[in-house]
Amino acid sequence: MKLYLHQPIIILGGFLIDRATYKEMIEHIKSRSNNKVVIVPVNKLEWLSTNWSFGWKLILDKVEKIVKDLSEESITKKVTLIGHSSGGMILRLFLSDLLFSNKIYNGKDYVNCLITLGSPNQAKRATYLRNYVSSKLPGSFYRKNVSYISVAGELDLRGPIATKTSRRLSKTSYRALNGNDDTIGDGLVPRDCALLIGSKTIVMKETAHGKSFGKDWYGSKNKVEEWLNRLIE
Repeated sequence: MKLYLHQPIIILGGFLIDRATYKEMIEHIKSRSNNKVVIVPVNKLEWLSTNWSFGWKLILDKVEKIVKDLSEESITKKVTLIGHSSGGMILRLFLSDLLFSNKIYNGKDYVNCLITLGSPNQAKRATYLRNYVSSKLPGSFYRKNVSYISVAGELDLRGPIATKTSRRLSKTSYRALNGNDDTIGDGLVPRDCALLIGSKTIVMKETAHGKSFGKDWYGSKNKVEEWLNRLIE
């Protein structure tokens, strides 16, 4: 699996997470890559619409425009995608040549690396649209064209990093995603759910799903440094 830092990098955040939350992640990746790093602008109303196909299409259209624009600037004519949480699921669909809401995105023609951070890639219990991705595009479906990398966190809910939110919501979320609340995860997504079959996998200790779940999460400077270093090894 290759990590492409010498080309534009596009980040799609997670459900209802403000873009400002990713500022630290963006700045650190920029310092390591010396390349353009852009986050897809999605507001709360648009995220709430993702319960329906038209909401996914709205976000996919935004991703498509940014990807095509930046691929023109890229020395490889390709871009790297990073998806956090639900963002990773939407980006997996963006890669596909399936007809979705009367459109084919075929992002694999413009993308050669997809990194998912705490995405519910293999949930036993999923929403209709997440299940659509898992069933139609199982595992690292386009691995011949795209390097898939999935990152999962392990959070000690009794430890100092975990927040009251993660302690309160973790078991309900774990049970909802894989039918078992007695499992290991990042406070929202179970570890085994986040690790995409066929991808390069990275498991990080004491890493929370987001800022509200723990002081160290996938986008914290020290955690970004950790997963980047392990990808470059």
